[in-house]
Amino acid sequence: MPVRKKIKKTPFEKLSIEKKVSAISDALEANVYSALALHGGGVEIDSVKGLTVYIKYYGSCVGCSMAETSTLFFIENVLKESVDPRIRVKIA
Repeated sequence: MPVRKKIKKTPFEKLSIEKKVSAISDALEANVYSALALHGGGVEIDSVKGLTVYIKYYGSCVGCSMAETSTLFFIENVLKESVDPRIRVKIA
């Protein structure tokens, strides 16, 4: 039986800002962008500070009551599952 090497994953908080943004962008691209675009809206990363991701909405998401509740929780859950379970998402 072949011996499998364990791949050591760098903790999210220790990644460079570029790698953090890349990981977040990949998760949003795979799970969020198309869902928001179906409704004429979108989201972009404003900044990342520690384990907190600050986002900005655009299009029909701006001013939508769901942007501050359901959509925000959806985005946070996607990032928790895909990137790091400790991530928090806030509107910039």
